[in-house]
Amino acid sequence: MYDKIKLFYPKTREVPDISKLLDKAKEQIDHETGEVCTFGSLEGLKVSIYTGGISIVGSLAKYLYPNNIYPLDRHTTAQAIEKLSDSLHLCLDSAKVTSMEFGTQFVMIHPIESYLSKLGDMPKLLRYHFDAGSLYYKPRGKQQSKVFAFYDKRADAAAKEMTLPIGFADANLLKYEMRLNGRLPQQLGVPDVTASTLSEKSFYQMMVKRYQDNYFTISKQNQIKTDVMNEIKTVSDAFDVFVARLISQSDQSQIAGYLEELKDAGVFPDKKYYTRLKKKLQEVATKARVSVSDELVKELDDEVKNIGAYV
Repeated sequence: MYDKIKLFYPKTREVPDISKLLDKAKEQIDHETGEVCTFGSLEGLKVSIYTGGISIVGSLAKYLYPNNIYPLDRHTTAQAIEKLSDSLHLCLDSAKVTSMEFGTQFVMIHPIESYLSKLGDMPKLLRYHFDAGSLYYKPRGKQQSKVFAFYDKRADAAAKEMTLPIGFADANLLKYEMRLNGRLPQQLGVPDVTASTLSEKSFYQMMVKRYQDNYFTISKQNQIKTDVMNEIKTVSDAFDVFVARLISQSDQSQIAGYLEELKDAGVFPDKKYYTRLKKKLQEVATKARVSVSDELVKELDDEVKNIGAYV
């Protein structure tokens, strides 16, 4: 399920001049340092040649296939790295992976925005719902070391003028990506991440599990039970049903928006009170006796669970 990656091949030994192998290669001189860099492309991949090494950025899926509708598993990833190594006359197995996109798209029953509206908050990340067809979970600040993206793949393909394979042209395609950038060994808890690491079975299985586990940390919008009145025994029960009903009818960004409003006003003297309030609202919204799993949420849950069967 690999797509876009960034590789860096350090010049620790003599390497051949690959500039002649690139399309539209151009040299650029840093007048301050005198360093000469070469920038070009290779079948859609951006290749940059620096004094200290070679940087390769792009979609391995598009490099191996005509498009990235079919993400790469560990076997096809090995094929893509082998093809790239042959094309550049370099053994890239030891090239460092400095960023990667890991994910796939699911063929859904309903329009994509219907599912995105059901996804709530994610621990330690901010929720950004820029438009009906995209949803992002990002850390606060400029350093975007970990981003989770959900978006309408068909709309994305149309915007990029990418032709979809037969059978996908009219499908509701929901893409879910886990994007990791910088310090990958520390982020993933492994000694090193190289091009050859991507096709190792244990590493790939770990990536699939991390991809699934992060999805299931997201709070979901459930449906209120039709027979919920039978569950009300106390005033507290009635209050929970009322609040859960309001939450289920509202956009998932409203809880986060309300918490930000409280923070801006400096309502609580201690940050942990905001966390407690958020947890309480989520607990009320998902109480077993008040709500049941939404049909659309269950469909997406099942899709994410099922990818583990193909590891």
